[in-house]
Amino acid sequence: MPVRRWTALATAVLIASAPFATSPAAAQTGAPDPARALKRQLGNKQGVRISETSRYFFGGKSTVSGNGTRIKGRLRLAPSGPAAADYTWWDLPSAKTKKKPELHRVIRVGADVYVDAGQYPGPTPEGKEWIRYPSKHRGSMGRDMDRDVSLQPISVYDPSTLKAVLKRSASKPVSGGFLYWGAMSYKDLRKVSKGAAISWTSGRPISGKNKGKIAWRLWTGRDGLLKRLTTTDTAGAGKKPPVKRTDTRYTGWGSRVVVTAPPADEVIDERDLLEYVREQNAHIPEDEKNS
Repeated sequence: MPVRRWTALATAVLIASAPFATSPAAAQTGAPDPARALKRQLGNKQGVRISETSRYFFGGKSTVSGNGTRIKGRLRLAPSGPAAADYTWWDLPSAKTKKKPELHRVIRVGADVYVDAGQYPGPTPEGKEWIRYPSKHRGSMGRDMDRDVSLQPISVYDPSTLKAVLKRSASKPVSGGFLYWGAMSYKDLRKVSKGAAISWTSGRPISGKNKGKIAWRLWTGRDGLLKRLTTTDTAGAGKKPPVKRTDTRYTGWGSRVVVTAPPADEVIDERDLLEYVREQNAHIPEDEKNS
């Protein structure tokens, strides 16, 4: 056998018999880099639409305090991340409840958060349709939704966080794009989120003492942009820890999203509203039986 032909045959045998080496999900041949695709979206200052459902479970059964949350809205993006939001959310009723859920509208422009006055349990001045709240007064769930119109534990609008998630993922091509899946502990989530990860059970940042884990499935299009993210967030390490399952759909990447604050004459600040309530109560005579 000629030397050249023998060499070519031996090379082919060696290649065929060599073990297959897997590569990181985001680096696979033919798969675009979702973190890079996201970075381009942040730079064009456009937006994205979100539709999300979260369900809460304890020991395999839905919790007593609430069966879930539904969110629909849109985000305006900036190089630093979500810059403004306009969304509606409502509680998901149990199967036994026939009452129609009450819708709640929220607008965020920068650090200013406007909540429709219907969410306030007390009286509001005539003509004031919106209440402006300091972000710190919104409550942990409110602050979480205001940030990115989502209750997802993974900050998908941070390229470095998304890159770290992809690095911990396996992947495969699917119809219309790619699927990534994986899991990490709260400890790792805290690292990749740079301390921004929030515990959904306490509303406080996840610390080194928190036990729990996140599992995810993430779908992207052929362009690398996110289409869907599902997560299972298990808080604690007991036999029946509380679990939050969240399913988010992303559409309209790059669309023109304009979010404006409500008309100034329809807005009352939370501080002024509290003063208004005090004034209203000041004229109520004391009840001798209760005083």
